Amino acid sequence: MEFEPEQNEIRLRIGEVATVHYKVINLAARTITAQASYNVSPPQIGAYFDKINCFCFTQQTMKPGETREMTVVFYVDPAIVKDHEQDTLDTITLSYTFYRLPEQDRPVAETPNTNSSKL
Repeated sequence: MEFEPEQNEIRLRIGEVATVHYKVINLAARTITAQASYNVSPPQIGAYFDKINCFCFTQQTMKPGETREMTVVFYVDPAIVKDHEQDTLDTITLSYTFYRLPEQDRPVAETPNTNSSKL
């Protein structure tokens, strides 16, 4: 999988809602299912980082060679202004790990339902 943000850096005000787009390409020769997990740095900022919507909330199934744009919508909670330990903070880093999920065993064939009644 190739996974990268369309922008490496954005600037926004506290409380401002931001939408960030990521481009994902399935480079595998088969369909895969993957999930993203995120990290916010510095760690103490996680309490103030609020995601409204994120591709990381759901599994993503992509066909071979498929390209997809995925988005995250977030804001930094204005309550951070009252946390004076964060007064010198000027940069927050959001990063993702996009990992393949194990393939689920699928039956080759289904067995007929032998419990059905005939009328």
